[in-house]
Amino acid sequence: MKAREVTAAWRAASGFAHGRYWPNLRASMPIDAVRSGPDHYLMALVIDEDQHRPLTQHTRKLLHRLHDRYQARATAH
Repeated sequence: MKAREVTAAWRAASGFAHGRYWPNLRASMPIDAVRSGPDHYLMALVIDEDQHRPLTQHTRKLLHRLHDRYQARATAH
């Protein structure tokens, strides 16, 4: 796992989870927009699949490694 890629994916997902504005600009995909005033629009955004997939792969790999280490420690005498 490349640290820079993992960190970037984690920060984008964390930003979405905590309602930060910047991930919406960096890692999102608009799915809908409605006019809310003469010069205003509301946009519905979701995390872009191209951004989401690496995060899930990194997370899955991390969980597998943690599980393997836990098993090794639990069976060591």
